[in-house]
Amino acid sequence: MRSFVQHLKEFAVYSTSDYVFTWDDHIPISGPMMKRIWPKSIRATVFHATDLKGLHKLVRMEGSKKTISAFFSMMGKYMGTGVATEGGLVAEMEADVLVSARDDIMSKVDKTGRRWVTLDFFSSAARNYLGRDRFAMVEKEFLKLKQDLVAKHVDEDRYNQNMWKDVWKEMKDYLKYDGVKIAAVIKDYFDGVEKILKRHEDLMGSMMHGYARSKRQTDNSWDEQIVNNFKIKKIHVLEVKGYEDADYVYHDEVKDIGKPIKKWDNEVDLEIYTRQVVAKEVAARKK
Repeated sequence: MRSFVQHLKEFAVYSTSDYVFTWDDHIPISGPMMKRIWPKSIRATVFHATDLKGLHKLVRMEGSKKTISAFFSMMGKYMGTGVATEGGLVAEMEADVLVSARDDIMSKVDKTGRRWVTLDFFSSAARNYLGRDRFAMVEKEFLKLKQDLVAKHVDEDRYNQNMWKDVWKEMKDYLKYDGVKIAAVIKDYFDGVEKILKRHEDLMGSMMHGYARSKRQTDNSWDEQIVNNFKIKKIHVLEVKGYEDADYVYHDEVKDIGKPIKKWDNEVDLEIYTRQVVAKEVAARKK
C-alpha cells in the first residue's frame, strides 16, 4: 500500500512528456481510447474520499472525461483521517470504471488531469489470469514501440542504435525541445499504446476490468478504481479530528454544494454502509 508521503507525491503533477519519455512503460488512461478498445462501459457505484477543498474540485469535474481515483472498498479509518487529503468526506458516485484493481494501482496524474498507470503493475495480474506468456508479448511490444519511435524521429547518425534506450529517456533533448516534434512523438506513442492494447484486448481487459466484474472485495486497506463521467449521488460527512486540535468538527460548508448529505458519527458505520451498497449492486448484477 502507498504511504501517506507517497500519496502526497500525487500532487507533484508532471507533464505528459514526463510519463512518455521514461524507461517505465506508462499507459495513459484515456476515456475515449478505453471506449474504442472496450466499447461496453462498466457503470458502477463507487466512492471517493476527500476533504472540503477536494470536494469543490470534484464537483467541477462532474460529468467530464477527466479521471479520478475512487474505491469500492476502503477501511473506515482512512475515510476519516484521509489518505491524500484531510479526509472527513466521502462522495458516493455513479461512474464509468476505466481501470479496476483490488490493490492500490499507484496511478499518477499529469498536468492535463489524465491518469497514468505502469504496465508493470499488471504483471502479477497476468499470473492470476494465466496469461504470463501473453503478457510477456505485451511487454516486448511496448519495448519495440519505443525503439521504433526513436528510429522514426531521431536521425540515425545522431546516436548509436545500441543506445536507443538512453535516447528515448532524453528524447526532448535530442529533439532540441522542439514542441511540434515532441508532440508528434507523443501522439505516435499514444497511437502505439492503443494498438497494443487492442491486439491484446481480451488479456488486458481481464486484468483491467476483472475486479469490477467480480465480488469487488479486497483484503487490502483500499482498492483503486480509475473512473470518469461520474455523477455525485450523495455526500457522506464524517466527524473528523482536525490536525491542530482534538475537537471534532463537521464540514457544515458541504451543504452549499447542493447535493444530498448524510452525516455519520463514526468511520466504521460508514465503511459498513459502503460495503453494503457495493454488495447489493454486485448481487443485482448477477440476476
